[in-house]
Amino acid sequence: MVGAGPAGSLAARTAAENGVHVLLLEEHPKVGLPVFCAEGLSLKGIEDAGLEPKPPIVCQEILKARVYAPDKNYVDLTSSGWKGYTLNRDAFDSALAEKAVMAGVELRTSTKVTDVIREGDEIVGVRALDDDGSLEVKSKVVIGADGHASIVRIRSGFLRWFPDVTPCAQFRLGGLELENPEINECYIGRKIAPGGYAWVFPKSSEIANVGVGVRRYNDGPSIDYLRKFVDSDPRFRDAEILLVNGGLCPTSGTIDRIVDNGVMLVGDAAGQLIPLTGAGIHLAVMAGKMAGEVAAEAVEEGDASAEKLQRYVHRFDDIWGKPITDSRKIVEMLDKFEDADLNTLASILSSDDILNIANGTNVGRTLAKLVTRAPRGIIRLMQAYLR
Repeated sequence: MVGAGPAGSLAARTAAENGVHVLLLEEHPKVGLPVFCAEGLSLKGIEDAGLEPKPPIVCQEILKARVYAPDKNYVDLTSSGWKGYTLNRDAFDSALAEKAVMAGVELRTSTKVTDVIREGDEIVGVRALDDDGSLEVKSKVVIGADGHASIVRIRSGFLRWFPDVTPCAQFRLGGLELENPEINECYIGRKIAPGGYAWVFPKSSEIANVGVGVRRYNDGPSIDYLRKFVDSDPRFRDAEILLVNGGLCPTSGTIDRIVDNGVMLVGDAAGQLIPLTGAGIHLAVMAGKMAGEVAAEAVEEGDASAEKLQRYVHRFDDIWGKPITDSRKIVEMLDKFEDADLNTLASILSSDDILNIANGTNVGRTLAKLVTRAPRGIIRLMQAYLR
């Protein structure tokens, strides 16, 4: 298992619980660090990971999301029974790795995988570097959970890079006096975050993750848009920057091929995120559990062929395939919207409409319903999805 993020730790733990020996390799000295995440996750996502929403794993309960159109009008997103949290991502990842170790997983940190070992048309292990030098590890199955720049993906002959990514930049700001720390804020518009969005995810009333992701039509790097966004908000005028981080979110959907003989990809390495929002932690948790189950089955049956490992793909796609595909279609549709169009769209969307669109659920039905009350110009822009 390569990478001790949520996908890797869940895959490792699940495989170990199913009776196989698992070696989990993490390149950093401490699991969970550095943090590259906005740190938002639903209660369901935390529970599916086998954890409880208690400190230090979580730091702020979130009861609603507020989405701002370019004209600053907003829609509050609420749903009965839904609850979210801002995580302490380092504590979350560390807790998942600890549970994996308790299940019998062998964890090695400061161990960077540099290549895979190939015998004929099968992947049979990895090469790595640790503090003592180089090493080779042979295995029945290799699972790449090593992020968007996955060495396992590249060296195993899968897609080298994603068709579309969203560069993100984030400040952790302190010294704030937020009136509603239980509300996550999202801002859309080409001037604020072309092709993406800006966010304010409170960790408390005094601290928040404030970030921007940009894709298209941008005139500069995401960090420049972030500085402009922060400078434009009076709440952040006297804030202290506690942390600067960022990264790349694959936003083109799951890549076409994520298994081969002896090897599987999970999480960001496979592009398993919701393209419109960049949400990936819950998907990584579920993909990891499914991959771990299938890997254990393959070891037990003595068959780690691509055909056998395809079970994992089928199980993942049965739940997440359509939401990811539909969310990507929405991204491509919204790329055609100017800020004035986004303002109009926001004025006719309900909370449930936005939740469906954001999560890639019931998208066709939602857009078909919007056609009955949308202006002609908006209908024209929606045709890219509806056809």
